[in-house]
Amino acid sequence: MMDAGAAQEVQAVISNTTGAKVNISEVESVAKSWIVDFNFLSLCHYYREQNTEKFSKTLKVFEAMIDDEYQLQDNQQMKRTICCLLSRIMDGKNLDVHYDPNNKVTPLMSAVLVWDCLKDATNDAALFDNIKYLLFIQCVGVCLEKGNPQLAAHTLQWLEKNTDVPEKLQRNLSTVVSKKDVYNQLLTRFSFNHLLKSVNSFLDAFLEKHPSDFLLKAASKVVQVRQERPEQADVDQNIEELRPDSPVKPESNAVSSELNLRPKKKLFSSRAARPWKPENTNRLLCLPPRAAKLKVSRRSFEEPPPLEQNTVSKYRSKRKWNTTEDRYLKAGVRKYGEGKWSKILKQFDFEDRTSVMLKDRWRTLKKQEKV
Repeated sequence: MMDAGAAQEVQAVISNTTGAKVNISEVESVAKSWIVDFNFLSLCHYYREQNTEKFSKTLKVFEAMIDDEYQLQDNQQMKRTICCLLSRIMDGKNLDVHYDPNNKVTPLMSAVLVWDCLKDATNDAALFDNIKYLLFIQCVGVCLEKGNPQLAAHTLQWLEKNTDVPEKLQRNLSTVVSKKDVYNQLLTRFSFNHLLKSVNSFLDAFLEKHPSDFLLKAASKVVQVRQERPEQADVDQNIEELRPDSPVKPESNAVSSELNLRPKKKLFSSRAARPWKPENTNRLLCLPPRAAKLKVSRRSFEEPPPLEQNTVSKYRSKRKWNTTEDRYLKAGVRKYGEGKWSKILKQFDFEDRTSVMLKDRWRTLKKQEKV
């Protein structure tokens, strides 16, 4: 919020511009809502592009602004919940990221709970059920894809206990987990990419109803004017020199006519008693209490890693291979084929191992006839 001096200066500027006094806190609230809408629109754009870096940076700004508000409008709370969903899906394949105090709750498991809070955000019941179905499947599928069948089994039990997953789907997923079948038709047909596209369809429908693009359109008009009138910068400088409080006064109207200056337009209409607030609606969007408690960002943003993790040297003594790493290696070879060590290294968590180490270990497993 502004201090008293800054508030008085802004009040003076607005009064001189509009010819009437307005409430500074209301003006500030409207301006902030435009910025929140702009950041929300940017997050949707970066989600579509799957631009993790820009999405993460914008998410921090969005969270800092919207979590500072004590009373959110209904549409702002809805947008906040949507960002909770998008952040969890963006991290859907990163099992080391957590949004829940329970470390066994993966990002997609958390996304299932968030999606339940957004049932009133879409009028398309079929689309809502389709995304929920995809989340159920990919909760289990991602765990298997990452070579962690134990977590996949735990996830299925969690879904049965905490969600309304259909019984038929439970049986199908149980079969997939028991066989550890990463390439099962159920997982390939309802893939992670299919989930991303379905959420895109939801965003399209939501943004059509709640455009959130007022600030973007205003900025577009400014850019368009600059392109059409590149000399506007020089004119603005001349206007500054001809202001009434400027030390140099215009001698005649000849200068004004020469520059072809037009009278200043008022920033706000003097008729408006209250500033316009975008997307006000009479219909209240009631979200479940759970939605208000959701954190937009992952827990790792708030809990920096211990110092010990940063001080451990990468050049350590030779470490024995454990059963988990062997399982990751076998799953990687099944998926990508023998020799694709770099891809396997990126896909699974081998800590500080290299692709050469993976190659040597695979040769050892073949000699021991453990493959």
